[in-house]
Amino acid sequence: MATVAQVAKAALQRILIQADESDLQASEYDDFIFALNNYMLSLNAEGIQLGYTEVSSLADEVTVPTGALRGIIANMAIEVAPDYNGKVSEALVVAASAGLRAMRLLGQSMGQTEYPSTLPRGSGNYHQYGDDYYSELEDTILAETTGSISLETSTND
Repeated sequence: MATVAQVAKAALQRILIQADESDLQASEYDDFIFALNNYMLSLNAEGIQLGYTEVSSLADEVTVPTGALRGIIANMAIEVAPDYNGKVSEALVVAASAGLRAMRLLGQSMGQTEYPSTLPRGSGNYHQYGDDYYSELEDTILAETTGSISLETSTND
């Protein structure tokens, strides 16, 4: 897993703010951590469940699947670009879009299918509990040989 410092550095380099040899001030990193928490919690609210836990320092681990990091880095770069006077390139927008698609795939939860208790199984006279629907009429139904079923005596014309 990546640390907050690694994600912050990668995101800020994407908008050409932080070169390899320069460091940001602690308050600038605090702003990034605040923005990261807000962004990730908003994804969670949208139903993209990546298992993210809030972070508070640069040494904290970003608890998401590894496949989501590219999307987080690119989207965070765009998210914080106005705060750092950064430039958003077309390639960054494409990477952010692809990364968001990957995060949606990784973060979707598929519930197990549940069938209603009244749903018949198979075809005909059998259901999921092993009983026949019309057990008292089975002999009569099977004895029909003419191809037509006559009216029962209890029905009206």
